Amino acid sequence: MLRSRNFVRHSPSDYFGIVTGSLTDFMTIDWEAFTNHTLTTAEVRLLGMVDVPSVLALQKLMVHEVRLQSRTNAAILICEHPPTVTVGEGATLLELPSSPRELESRLIAVHKLHRDGHAILHQPGQLAAYIVVSLPECSMSVDEYRSCLQRAVVKTCEEVQVVASIQPSDPTAVFGRHGVVAEIGIHVDNGVTSFGIFLNVSPRLDEAREIGRGMLGQKLSSLNAERVRPTQMPQVRSALIQHLCEELGYPDYHLHTGHPFLKRTRTLIHDKFANPQSTDE
Repeated sequence: MLRSRNFVRHSPSDYFGIVTGSLTDFMTIDWEAFTNHTLTTAEVRLLGMVDVPSVLALQKLMVHEVRLQSRTNAAILICEHPPTVTVGEGATLLELPSSPRELESRLIAVHKLHRDGHAILHQPGQLAAYIVVSLPECSMSVDEYRSCLQRAVVKTCEEVQVVASIQPSDPTAVFGRHGVVAEIGIHVDNGVTSFGIFLNVSPRLDEAREIGRGMLGQKLSSLNAERVRPTQMPQVRSALIQHLCEELGYPDYHLHTGHPFLKRTRTLIHDKFANPQSTDE
């Protein structure tokens, strides 16, 4: 599926009108003017439910393409994950259960990743956005980029009548009235970003509170818990994509389903995660 927003149609004269000289002379092209007429778009991929190792492999490919500026200027991978714990570089052992068997009994794998932020329990009902952009191309610092992600989440929450806020003391989260509704975990390598946003829409909060921030005594929340009623994932997904692209300076984007190089791994899921919307109170 291909979707392009704010598509602008140019006539041939828009481009070739900047060429001067006759056919018998050397033609002079104003490349700066040509560049100003060229649209830059983001590639957004809807991946559905996908295991963490598979999306990390695809993210690595996207980082390579964005760094080379070969076929992709910016890439956003949107997905949900089966129950998995990822541990950021800023996490401590206090954010995990004392016994690994506690997680194994719930069929939850653990992965240590090169991103900042806390340990996070990923599960159905949590919307993940992996964002790969070149900060020099976006003319942003790392702090400005992080603020863009936070603002995109706040605006997404507003779309579903959820009041969300940013606290300067914690740049790795977005807060609802009842706790953290989104985690921000990023990595920047030679100006190219990876990882991104993990927004709690309708996950099991009882499980989430036993990992990461919950183990440190911080409150976790979700859009369902903030609204006290079900939240439609497609609506949240659409709003997050739109606000992300606008905040990053890519108001025009192409929307695709899947990716030809995505290789999924079958993952067993514990029965308790089968109905995530029932335990958001």
